[in-house]
Amino acid sequence: MNNARKRPTQLDQVIIGATPGDAITDEAFLIQRWLRELGFSSEIFAQFIDPALTNQIRPMSAWHPQANAEWVAYHHSIGSAAAERLMATARKLILIYHNVTPPEFFAATNPALHQEMLQGRAQLVALRAHTPLALADSFFNERDLIATGFARTGVLPIALDEARLNLPLNRNLLAHFGEGIPTLLFVGRQVPNKRQEDLLKLLYYYRRIEPGARLFLVGDEWTPAYSRWLRDVAADLGLDDAVIFAGKSSQQDLVTIYQLASVYVSMSEHEGFGKPLIESMYLGVPVFAFAAAAVPGTLGEAGVQFHAKDYEALAEAIDLLARDEKLRARLIARQRARAQEFLAPRVFAQWQIYLGELFDFPDRSGF
Repeated sequence: MNNARKRPTQLDQVIIGATPGDAITDEAFLIQRWLRELGFSSEIFAQFIDPALTNQIRPMSAWHPQANAEWVAYHHSIGSAAAERLMATARKLILIYHNVTPPEFFAATNPALHQEMLQGRAQLVALRAHTPLALADSFFNERDLIATGFARTGVLPIALDEARLNLPLNRNLLAHFGEGIPTLLFVGRQVPNKRQEDLLKLLYYYRRIEPGARLFLVGDEWTPAYSRWLRDVAADLGLDDAVIFAGKSSQQDLVTIYQLASVYVSMSEHEGFGKPLIESMYLGVPVFAFAAAAVPGTLGEAGVQFHAKDYEALAEAIDLLARDEKLRARLIARQRARAQEFLAPRVFAQWQIYLGELFDFPDRSGF
């Protein structure tokens, strides 16, 4: 940009909810580290904070704009009071947009979330007037920004921090669940747009081929009524002993569960990015995913994508992916190559380019 501004000394971030292992929270920590490496003072503020993070994240109530903090990086994904407060100040925003899930997914199961998504969509429009730079974490999400009328947009993908994936495995967990069992895996909060019920149906058909097959569902129970219904569906399909509702897992346990997986399967009908897709690719788990929303853009030419939920045909395809070692090897090699595009150093370089275009840096050696 030709109208670059003087570099601020403080560049804080605001997120809505801070939770260990959450993709947005992890990204905020990574960006904070990058900002500090570049010489900024930088704190993270959140409207809601998990008790485990109270020493690392500051409450939004403690955010008081300072003269040297004209800019704030704000992560938008849902309606919030935090967004309203930011817009009420004279701060300039670097918007990092993670998509607002279409509200209709929650209309029948969670009226409160339905309203928050409606608010999030409305706030996205209002944020435009306060945002000189809007970055989306996928090209799919950037289309939302362009359609909303943001003048300056770009793409900053979710980054893979290799240190969080190259962890020693939890040997006790491996011993408890046993290795070598046909295992499907999905990672994501239990919400209707993720369509975990379709994974249960798929497992039902896959067990006609592999009677001992199982499914791990890792993720928070964000919508209690939906989560209870999922367990009822599993019981109705006779899958009580075949579905592991793992809930929220530690990072070490998550990496271990990826190791147990034969195939990572996504039936989700709305993903703004899909971080578990790139984690699976990096860790060598074949990806089999419904080609909806951001999934095609995240996978690129890697993984296997499908466009119709024909459960019998999909079960046969999964069986092939689980058994055919030559096919698995080719698929995994292509996925590993794709995952390299999301490694933290590459995304950090892109982040520096965006900051360098936005601000005037007297010493541009870091850019």
